[in-house]
Amino acid sequence: MPRVALYARYSDDKQSPASIDDQFLICREQAAREGWR
Repeated sequence: MPRVALYARYSDDKQSPASIDDQFLICREQAAREGWR
């Protein structure tokens, strides 16, 4: 099972803090589908 690192960032100061959480959620869901940890 491959190990991965997640990276999320703000693209500008107007971005909502929740968008970072959303980015990590999307990445974690993809990792689960792929069998990564």
